[in-house]
Amino acid sequence: MTWQQEIDEAVYLERERANAAERRADEAESRADKAESRADEAKRRADRYEKILREHGLL
Repeated sequence: MTWQQEIDEAVYLERERANAAERRADEAESRADKAESRADEAKRRADRYEKILREHGLL
């Protein structure tokens, strides 16, 4: 293998690692967004239940 081939292979492998890291970061961000959405929905439900209980004089 020539030195140019070694360099090309090293560059290729480094780019692959960078792409994989970027995919993992994107997946983590997606999971975080979904978790935030679930938390927001839970807060809306809690607010709705609180409103209902206050309207009925239970709080």
